[in-house]
Amino acid sequence: METQDVRKLFPETVCIEVPKVYDFCFQAERRENVCFDLPEDCEGGVSAECKITNVSCNEVLPRSEPDERGRANVVVAIQVTLKIKIRDACGDVVCKLSDLSFGFTKTVSLCAPATPFPTTVVCDVPNFACGPCLVLGNQVCCNFDLCIVIQSLAVVKLLVPSFGFCVPHLCESVSPVGPFVCPPELFPQPCGPKCD
Repeated sequence: METQDVRKLFPETVCIEVPKVYDFCFQAERRENVCFDLPEDCEGGVSAECKITNVSCNEVLPRSEPDERGRANVVVAIQVTLKIKIRDACGDVVCKLSDLSFGFTKTVSLCAPATPFPTTVVCDVPNFACGPCLVLGNQVCCNFDLCIVIQSLAVVKLLVPSFGFCVPHLCESVSPVGPFVCPPELFPQPCGPKCD
């Protein structure tokens, strides 16, 4: 294709500052038999149900020095906050436990160059599930499934062809989310071309 034809397709090139993703990975993490002590007012409880109220994920610094390929060992700390309802044999709630939490760390190998500007590690937990839970004596123990998505990125300046500015379109309704999936759908599906 000749240069003139390219300029007709891309009338302008612009310099934009954007976060460039250097690496992007996920891990399905299952934590089994995470136990919490039951207070005395939970006596008579035979079953339990849990609900995760918050999950945070952050990098633990310092990270290892990148190797010759730019890969570094990155440690992230995951903190899970939840609440639990304890029920008796009739199904009535005998007590509620709130603001319970547990945490753990994960180490992954990521492309995370340190020079000329260090990359930033971003960790997210877009999907999670809790249960089943069992009442065992004076404790309640639950299983947890977490989908952990980790990426390393740095702000870079890129020269790109431009067709102009983006214009929003009318938003569409969202379908209900299905059962637990890891990784969940991370990006929107491309839209088909509109014909007038």
